[in-house]
Amino acid sequence: MNNTTHKKIYIISVCLLLTLFPCFSHSQMEVSLKNAEPYFKMGVTHFDKGDHEQAILQFNKVLEMNPSYSEAYFMRGRVFSVKMEYDSAIFNYTKAIDLNPKYVDAYNNRGFIYNQKGEYSRALADFDKALEIDSKHIAAYMNRAIIYNLREQYEQAIVEYNKVVQINPRFALAYYNRGAVYRKWGKFHRAISDYTIALEMDPKHFMAYNNRGVVYGIIGKYEEAISDFSKAIEINALYVDAYSNRGITQCQKGKYDEALSDFSKIIEIIPKDGMGYFYRGVTYHLIDEYEKSLVDMKRAIILGYPIPLNFLALIEDSQHR
Repeated sequence: MNNTTHKKIYIISVCLLLTLFPCFSHSQMEVSLKNAEPYFKMGVTHFDKGDHEQAILQFNKVLEMNPSYSEAYFMRGRVFSVKMEYDSAIFNYTKAIDLNPKYVDAYNNRGFIYNQKGEYSRALADFDKALEIDSKHIAAYMNRAIIYNLREQYEQAIVEYNKVVQINPRFALAYYNRGAVYRKWGKFHRAISDYTIALEMDPKHFMAYNNRGVVYGIIGKYEEAISDFSKAIEINALYVDAYSNRGITQCQKGKYDEALSDFSKIIEIIPKDGMGYFYRGVTYHLIDEYEKSLVDMKRAIILGYPIPLNFLALIEDSQHR
């Protein structure tokens, strides 16, 4: 056999190896993926039910069978995120991104975790990357706006929410959040407008009623404020913030009996929290019922509510007049 024949045999052998082995590897991958799929689905089911430990076990099995299953890393990251095990969540989202550099939801979710950890620059970088991949990714715009709001970059936060409502003009949460930014920014009439739009889209949004009521109170429209707080309570009878805000507004109007009723309701809903006792104690002080005021204030202190000592001393002094 001459050298030419040897070369031909060698070339044919190499071609066969290059052809056969990728096919075999791809076939193995398909089988592995098919075998892993039931475990992945079980993991998702456990996650949806709140059974986080079982979900992790199922996703672990998936990744043992197929270490390239990016969705399993993503879902395991979601589980760790819910468990507030943020470093583990970041690790899993990063693995998902390594396997799929265009995994937009993994960037968004990892950015959310960085935000939770207070690492805002990293969070923004991830949201920027998500929007580079998908310029209509609403969650990334919303999350980026939240960071700008936290940084008191209100104008930039508004820009982000504007983009969201351009993409989806019927997204009530975007109007609600934008209203909250306008409220912090001191643009109260714009805040009221956004809360109103949110309520037109979602009439059961009790927090929007409450927040609009707060803004009405700030600009001195007490009747409108009380109406909104009452509507929030009508939708959610256990919504403590609405009771406290309505009670405070009733005090501002001089309707102390109504205020006492609201603060007593707070105590009924959360008896182990000192807030209701504090506000009721303040109201008793305003109507010169100093003994009742002191009892409530001491109870609030026992429950850990932060009351300035000079305020308590003032009430004790009033009692002995």
